[in-house]
Amino acid sequence: MMRWLIPVGLLALVVLGVVAFLSAYERVPATERVGPSGEALRNPFLAAERLAARMGLRTRQVRALPDFDTLSRNGVLLMPRGRQAIEPRRMRDLAGWVEGGGHLIAEAELPGMADPLLDLFGILRTAATPEDAKPAPVDLPGGRKLNVTLGAPVTLQAPDRDVWFRAGRPEGAQLLTLAYGQGLLTAAGSLNFARNRFIAEQDNAEFLWQLTEINPTAELQVYLRPERRSLWTFLRENAPAVLAASAALILLWLWRVVPRFGPVAPDAAPARRRLLDHLRASGRYYWGHELRARLVAAAREAALRRMARVQPDFALAAAPERALRLAALASLADDDAQRFVSFAGPRVSGADFIRLMHTAQRIHSALEKGNR
Repeated sequence: MMRWLIPVGLLALVVLGVVAFLSAYERVPATERVGPSGEALRNPFLAAERLAARMGLRTRQVRALPDFDTLSRNGVLLMPRGRQAIEPRRMRDLAGWVEGGGHLIAEAELPGMADPLLDLFGILRTAATPEDAKPAPVDLPGGRKLNVTLGAPVTLQAPDRDVWFRAGRPEGAQLLTLAYGQGLLTAAGSLNFARNRFIAEQDNAEFLWQLTEINPTAELQVYLRPERRSLWTFLRENAPAVLAASAALILLWLWRVVPRFGPVAPDAAPARRRLLDHLRASGRYYWGHELRARLVAAAREAALRRMARVQPDFALAAAPERALRLAALASLADDDAQRFVSFAGPRVSGADFIRLMHTAQRIHSALEKGNR
């Protein structure tokens, strides 16, 4: 009986602990803020684009300079700072687009940096003071006020006759909208109210929507820094047919030059050697094996046999007479002729070999001259 008391007691303690924990704590959802990621990290105005799309506007990103040539006439262009890649000609074209009916919302460059775009519109920039950086409500036409995140490092000034509305002090505005031809220019010291981080705070989203609705608008266009266009990207977009044809030609060339699979091809038969090569090889063999006497005997017999064909009685003559005939024919010394006729040694030195072979060569040369 006692052995069951300990397990039951432990189980009761666990149950009481679970009941006490559930009664003291309640499970509720918690919000955890995380940094941007994915497209929101690459595009700081992604939330503004989705807001415009939800309100029925088309959205488009302007990432390459040629895209400025296709801006919508009745559209809004959101342009943050960092416009150094735009050349003066395109800036003049952009001013013409605004004059023709477009609405440009431009963020002023930081102090110390040139801003030729706002200079085209006559907007003056000055460094903001702590008083200028304080939050200020935006007075919209009609007397409505909105609290907008406009803390900016610069303040703006423009001719009063062109200004529709402004935010900030009269001597240094944080944001102002003015007419330019048939279009509008909104110059802002900061576009934080339209960025992902701040658009959900205060009245920022509503203020952005009010800006886009001042003139009839069909599209919100956002300028982002131009992408670096590689050669491959350019060819893929502008010459796909050329790339496809080049790839096909390369494949055909590889198919032509790559070895085929199959049995191993036999080695080519060695080229036939000349007779002189065989004679040289034989001579080196006899010389290296101390068989020089065989070479001398063969050369002597060939020379005497040829001499016998020219003079049939030469073979029947005695050895001294044959030596005299050879000496007279080839202009040989008597000793050389006698040594050549009477040679019968089984071994011969190198010097004697050369001398005897030279004698045989002179006999052949003399016989050839006689035949001519």
